[in-house]
Formats: sequence, C-alpha cells, structure tokens
Amino acid sequence: MAREVAKQQGRHYFYIYIILWAVSPFKNGLRSLGVLLIDSFTVLYARAFGKPLIHVIGDSHVIPFRGSMPFLAHHLGAATAYNLIKKNSSTRSNEKLFKIVVKLDRKDMVVLLFGEIDCRIHIYYQHKKSDGKHSIDQLIDRTISNYGEVMAQLKQHGVNFCVHSISPATEVGNEYKYPFYGTPEIRSQINRMFNEKLKSFCDKNVYPFIDIYDRVADKNGLMLREYSGDDIHLNKKAVKLVRAELRKVGIKV
Repeated sequence: MAREVAKQQGRHYFYIYIILWAVSPFKNGLRSLGVLLIDSFTVLYARAFGKPLIHVIGDSHVIPFRGSMPFLAHHLGAATAYNLIKKNSSTRSNEKLFKIVVKLDRKDMVVLLFGEIDCRIHIYYQHKKSDGKHSIDQLIDRTISNYGEVMAQLKQHGVNFCVHSISPATEVGNEYKYPFYGTPEIRSQINRMFNEKLKSFCDKNVYPFIDIYDRVADKNGLMLREYSGDDIHLNKKAVKLVRAELRKVGIKV
C-alpha cells in the first residue's frame, strides 16, 4: 500500500496545484493555505508509512524548500546565526527553534540554515562600526562560535541534525540603509570565508555539513543566475542539490 501511495504522490500535488490555480484571483489569501495543504500531506504521508521528515529551520533562505517532500520549511524570521543562542532576542529565534525540535519524531532530521544575514549585513557593519578594531575574521569566528553553541545543545537533546551552507552573495543593494554596507566583492569574500569556516567547524565537531556553495556560485563568488530565485535567495533547483548531498550522508530523500 505504501508503494502505491508513493506512486500517487505526484497526482496529489497536481490536484492541489490545480485547485490553487483555479482560485488564483484570490491567491494572496491562499498562498499560505497551499503551503498548509502540502505540508499536511507531507506529514500525514510520513507518519502513516514511517518515513522521516526533514525540518529545514532558519531565516528566509528556507523558503525554496516549501512544498517539496519530505521537507518542511520553518521560517523563524530575520534570525541570525550570532543571536540564535540568545534568549529573548528580537526574533525569539532560540525559543522558536527549540519549540520545534521538542516535537520531532525520533526519525526526523533538522537542517539548520542560518548565517546569510550575518554575512550580508552585520559582520561588515560591526567591522566598520568598530573602526576596524574587530576584524572580519574575528567577527566570523565569534558568530560561528555562537552558532556552534546551539548545535551543541541540539546534540545534547539527541536531535538528529545537519548544517546547511550559506547562500553566496548577490549584487543586492543596501535596502535597509545601513551606514556601512559592503560592496558585492566584499560581501562575496565574507560569505565564502564564513562558509569555509563553518564547514571546518562542523567537520571538527563531526556535524554533517551540506555544502552546495561552490555549485551555486560563479567564479566571482556571486550567486549563479541559474540558481537565483530573487535578489537574495536560491530557487528550487538548489533543493535538488541538497537532496543529492543528503543522500551522500545516508539520508533517504
């Protein structure tokens, strides 16, 4: 029976999308309903047949995973890797994260996806704000250290998790009007350095690291148009790359 349901999986999605298309004049109110329907089907299918769910938790870079079984995307707002360890931060990302993980099935996996906001905005801003007293290298290390404390807590709680690489920089402008904002070239260097240090940290601590960075970045370290969903985020083509990387570490998706 499970095999037959799996065969019908695409048909279920087709029906859902047809319904949503038919009522597209009301799409502003139905977009969240569509996600809810697909997520509900994903959960029911996984629980009925003992399949693991992959919970992608992070900032807005989780959005491409919406509607792709067996992924469930949890957007915690403008959460940063630096503040993820803090209680009562403005986004309350720490509380939101642990509220999710305490409800997981033992078969489920968490994919952590944080850090791009730190690289695009805060690391360079703090570097310039301190008149160079705090180097970019030091600020990256401090950010990953904070992020790593959360990873250690998840491990203590017995959560099965892996860490996703950050997205490459893009040419997006200073939309939030920060007094200090790096050029695309500077942000590209920060993103690459952050990703390399994050991978090294995960390798050292034996945390699975899903690295698609070099697959979605051009020779200048900027996001390839093929994988660009908008001015900042990757598109669903990147999800296929993540699937392949998860399979390499023995996770069936």
